[in-house]
Amino acid sequence: MTSKVERRDDTTYDPVRFLHDLQVAAESIRAPFDLDVVQQTLNVFDDEFHRCVVQLKATCQPDTGVYYRFFYKWERDLTALAQAHGMIPQVPSPIVDLQQQVLENCPGATRAGLDFDTDFGLAKVWTFTGGPTPIEHLLTLPAIPESVHQHLEFFHRHGLRHVFFVGSDFQRNSMNVYFGLEEDCRNEAWLRALAEETGDTPDETAVSQMIASLAVSTGVGATFYWDETSMGRWCLYGLNINYDHPTTATVLPDLPERLQKFRHVAPTLNATPQYNVAWSFGRAGLYTKLEKSYAKDADYFLTVEMGGNLTHPAEADATS
Repeated sequence: MTSKVERRDDTTYDPVRFLHDLQVAAESIRAPFDLDVVQQTLNVFDDEFHRCVVQLKATCQPDTGVYYRFFYKWERDLTALAQAHGMIPQVPSPIVDLQQQVLENCPGATRAGLDFDTDFGLAKVWTFTGGPTPIEHLLTLPAIPESVHQHLEFFHRHGLRHVFFVGSDFQRNSMNVYFGLEEDCRNEAWLRALAEETGDTPDETAVSQMIASLAVSTGVGATFYWDETSMGRWCLYGLNINYDHPTTATVLPDLPERLQKFRHVAPTLNATPQYNVAWSFGRAGLYTKLEKSYAKDADYFLTVEMGGNLTHPAEADATS
């Protein structure tokens, strides 16, 4: 699916249609939907939704909203814009200051995008660190929670060394650290050790599907809070899953019923949408997320523009 030629949608992004499509996606999985909240986000960030790759996301957890996001790499201060419209606090605080500290202290760092929830509004602001950044460097930032410092040995023990993205989650008053997955972390023994230490034990089928879904440029996200010492959860990402046109070597992750509905019903402007599957481990128990591209070429953006590699070594090995 990966291509160096950008695919163009036959129909361009339109905010009226997108609002309707978000409602269709939410209704398909009985997700909460606040029309006024969603409309405000589309109005405030209209330029970005027109310009950027747009993606939808849902989880298998009942009564959770549909997430929608845009990928970003330009100069406009999205945090300041959100603050000006009352979407996030204007007073300084670690959750607000964190993103600017990443931009100022990580060479090559850029704004990476915003996540929204159909019931909450602006949920998350995230920043690209500019490339593989040692977790020790991130710990020098004043806004990093103490709980991240306390998990440094845990990161080392499980081969989580380099950070690519940092997120501030205003919906849950938490932050996210996204690690790139090293070569020695792409096996069942690594996954089982990490899962067992955090209290989760996926079955053999799930483990094999997770490992087979790992693209070269994949990662693990970890969630932390400023007022807790424990890690809230961690999440493994299977990128560029070819649900629509699988080959004989493709191992497709099983999707819970809610996400099957979302995959089939959630509208998209893409002729061939990109799918990503993520598995979240932690206090809420093991649950699954599904991302589906909506507008513009997510594959092209992540590979050609951001330098990622979305090929799957396990699939290549199966055909060699």
